[in-house]
Amino acid sequence: MVMDFQRIKDVHYGEKNSNTLVRVEPDFYRQLREFILEEREKLQRRMEASGTDIDPVLVQAYKNLLSIAKEIITMRANKVVKAAVTDAFKGGGDVPEEAIEWERELYYKVRSTVEAAIGNVVGNGGRSFNLVHVRILTDIPLFVGPDLKEYGPYRAGEEVPLPKEVAEILVKKGQAEVIG
Repeated sequence: MVMDFQRIKDVHYGEKNSNTLVRVEPDFYRQLREFILEEREKLQRRMEASGTDIDPVLVQAYKNLLSIAKEIITMRANKVVKAAVTDAFKGGGDVPEEAIEWERELYYKVRSTVEAAIGNVVGNGGRSFNLVHVRILTDIPLFVGPDLKEYGPYRAGEEVPLPKEVAEILVKKGQAEVIG
């Protein structure tokens, strides 16, 4: 899909009016950045061509574009963070289906951080105090550990804190490596 003002307004409207992420192209942020750069160059060329006359309408349109882009990023990030926190507390779940690019990484980092905090606070009532940080090497579906708690699902490349016993099993299977 071609990036233009209408596409940006449609995504903005969708994000504002939905509790879940709106479907966007996998390279949405790259396209958005390129569009913003193109619009800035157009504005600069028009300002240079007109000499001292600055068209306030064009300047305001560019400022509005930047504002809408920031709002889209903020709304999407908030939804991803909310999903990560919710999933950490319920001990399962996965990155929102419509998350793209850095949003997926944000989800995993927030979820991992919250899971570690839960473990440090509630110990055996939540996760074990004896946590080992591992990097997941292969996608792992939801599973029940030897402590009869659910773990995962996890994606390759994700870094998560796990109880020592669970981490050792995944390392032995070649599905994870200890990172800390």
